[in-house]
Amino acid sequence: MNRIAIYLNKSIDGVVYSAPNILEQYATDRSMLKIHPRVVALPENTMDIRRLVRFSYQLAQKNVSLPITVRGSGYSKTGSDIGTGLIISTERMSKIQEIDIRQRLVRVQCGVRLGELKKALNLCGLDLPVMGNPFETIGGLIAKAASASNNTEPSLIHDFIDRAEVVLSDGTLIEARGLSNHYFRRKKMRQDREGDLYRELDELIEDEWETVAGIPENKKNRFGYSGLGSVKTKHSFSLLPLLCGSEGTLGIISEIILKVEPVFDRPDYIAVPCKTPTSFAFVARELKRLKFTDIVMYDTELFNEEKNIGKTSRFFRKVSNDGYLIVANVKDDSQRERRRKLARIRRALPDNLRIIEEDEDNERDFIELDRTLDAYLNDTALNTYHLPLVDGVYIPPEKQIKFLDAVTKLAKDMKLPMAVFGSVDFDTFSIRPAFNPTTAAGRKKIIQFLGAYLKLISAHEGYPCGEAPEGRFMAIFAQKFEAARTLELYGKVKALFDPEGILNPGIKHETNIKMTLKHFRSDYNPGISTKD
Repeated sequence: MNRIAIYLNKSIDGVVYSAPNILEQYATDRSMLKIHPRVVALPENTMDIRRLVRFSYQLAQKNVSLPITVRGSGYSKTGSDIGTGLIISTERMSKIQEIDIRQRLVRVQCGVRLGELKKALNLCGLDLPVMGNPFETIGGLIAKAASASNNTEPSLIHDFIDRAEVVLSDGTLIEARGLSNHYFRRKKMRQDREGDLYRELDELIEDEWETVAGIPENKKNRFGYSGLGSVKTKHSFSLLPLLCGSEGTLGIISEIILKVEPVFDRPDYIAVPCKTPTSFAFVARELKRLKFTDIVMYDTELFNEEKNIGKTSRFFRKVSNDGYLIVANVKDDSQRERRRKLARIRRALPDNLRIIEEDEDNERDFIELDRTLDAYLNDTALNTYHLPLVDGVYIPPEKQIKFLDAVTKLAKDMKLPMAVFGSVDFDTFSIRPAFNPTTAAGRKKIIQFLGAYLKLISAHEGYPCGEAPEGRFMAIFAQKFEAARTLELYGKVKALFDPEGILNPGIKHETNIKMTLKHFRSDYNPGISTKD
């Protein structure tokens, strides 16, 4: 055990490791990168995190580098869960500390997994409508600004955060929450690290307001610190939108109080087969207009792979060979309102578009849709993988018809089957063509695909980070979609929160292309791959 691990083990309640076999387990996430850390810490409480951060901060002041990367379940697809210095894994901070049924609040540590929290809340008649893999942690979902759905409108996880404990880069602990103008003025009067942070951030937003106002809303583009435009409003000031999607570069969230909702009756689902991109775009527009939620789409290419994966749904047989299937959720407490929504969508769609409503006979077919997608994503030949290279790109609705046509053409030109799937709510699309990263030819084809696909996204006025932030890998490519002045603003925000540069360096605007590509791995084997 090295000297750093020995010293830190004396300082925290948790445990710190430096054994090579343990470091190897934390050297990868779901991305194409592999970076070995120097030490791994498993804290058990907020005070442990503060001591670890303060140690790194003090070393940095002496020009000794031990950067910090916070890791939840290691589900990042862009390399934001790995780093060269100290990995702080939150796996032991997994307590659900309190559920307040009357006020519909729950207090949790950052390492609580989404699936476990949902099960506990469901027993109390409550739910957290955040979308993500059940094994992802709440802290990880906040770090990537996970999508959510509050009944009739798509939203993000920060809409469900009441307040959060945040450890700043020098170990200072603050409470982040929405502040009225009165309390915000009082915060700025404080002569401490928290007061300095509020004053300097407020001044930065005022000075750079023209740039801040031009940042796309973070439901469209989660690159950089896209929540910056929501920090200051007419009546309030909150750090929460900024921290969501920051990927641990501004502070470490240790505990959270979340706002939750009553559990809805089991929702009704409908499926609409669409033979062309034009019909897909029309159906998507009507479903959103009528306030349907959790609207997703699947490419017929999934059905074409049935012979290889053994899974399929009968719904795909209603679609042409190059068509799409849209599935939507009729989620409303009132059965009467559900019936009204179904009647409205029947009237809105032409007779040649068939609506398949869920019933006892086809219930399994709806369940099989996601299972078909999972089977497809994990269908591998020898050393061939459906790599999560550019998931969740945002394409504006008016460009989606041409975008889908262009993807079909790209698939033919590169001779790569490209099944498209995504969220209609958020206008995001993913494709996972299969590559062999173990050979030079396979890696060359990956680079060719990325170049062509990113050019396609740009041509259709989209953003590559529509579903999750850029992390370490996507930052190389996504920076080209941002103005130089915006990148400079993000650098100033980072410097305010982390003047010593110890919090997850090397991601977002700080990414180093040479170093990132140096860590590109050829032995990609993440376990079971998912769409999340």
